[in-house]
Amino acid sequence: MSKNQKPIIPVFFGCDDRFVPYMSVALRSMIDHASANRKFEVHILHTDISKENQAKVQTMAKRNIQIVFDDVSDDIRTIVNQLPVRDYYSVSTYFRLVIAEKFPQYDKAIYIDCDTATVEDVSKLYDINMGNKYVAAVPEAVMDSIEECGRYAEKVLGINRHRYFNAGMIVINCKKWREVNVLQQFIDLVGFYDFTIAQDQDYLNVICKDKVYYLPRRWNMECIHGWRIGEKRRGIIHYAFAAKPWHDVTTIYGNYFWESAAKTPFFMEIKAAYAAYTPEQLAKENALGGVVAANCLKEIRRPDNFLKRCKKAAHARDHEEVYLPLLPLLQEIALVKA
Repeated sequence: MSKNQKPIIPVFFGCDDRFVPYMSVALRSMIDHASANRKFEVHILHTDISKENQAKVQTMAKRNIQIVFDDVSDDIRTIVNQLPVRDYYSVSTYFRLVIAEKFPQYDKAIYIDCDTATVEDVSKLYDINMGNKYVAAVPEAVMDSIEECGRYAEKVLGINRHRYFNAGMIVINCKKWREVNVLQQFIDLVGFYDFTIAQDQDYLNVICKDKVYYLPRRWNMECIHGWRIGEKRRGIIHYAFAAKPWHDVTTIYGNYFWESAAKTPFFMEIKAAYAAYTPEQLAKENALGGVVAANCLKEIRRPDNFLKRCKKAAHARDHEEVYLPLLPLLQEIALVKA
């Protein structure tokens, strides 16, 4: 690469075959707002996307935007049996963890969840100088909108509720992740504690505590029912949690989703799924906030929750029951006042 040549921008998505139509909307919106003067390599991480769906997605590639499907089955197999999965998560949420190791050619990469609509050029994200920070990210809106979740961040994870980040859009410092072996730290933490609320996002927040470059909220504008987004500028709309415009026509900023959906090869399929979604299904989905809040309270009240276990491990004379490489991290967490 010449001195004046700008680097290729790697952008990652991760999904399963079932979610490809919605991923295609996120991808379409990103492509439509990407700078024509930059080159992008879009990687779709998966374990089961059909050749037919891959071919459909490939029709959206452009002269400056390459689309590659990467099967991460072998990469995820070593940890998949240890990964907690809930009704509102799938194994694909963990795909972002292998990016740094699987793609050593990248020093930095953008990861975007599939339930998003991008309305600004993501090269602006890539070009930020994040220094030695592990990730660049936006604080999690749920911690502000649901009191129990904010208390969970502070009382269980030992993280200030305003410093806990959402991992649905992150700029990954791949060079740093490889240097400190974030993937191995994650695997070690899975063996130490099973986070049941936000799963890999909780682990990443613990590992990256005090090593986050915080971005303006417009780069991850979470649409949460009952919580009004105040940003005038918009970068990435995140239909997080139960706020899915392909299920609920009242979802805030759902128009961005449908505008991009109409330009994908899956539009008719998305419309049919929307028409078939029942009021009962929507009611169950919208009730997830209460379920998560209740689970947060359970974790807070647990006599052996994560923060309490960290304090116990940090002060124990015999550390045989604690995975030794984790001790510095656990001792750092233990310093937080519950």
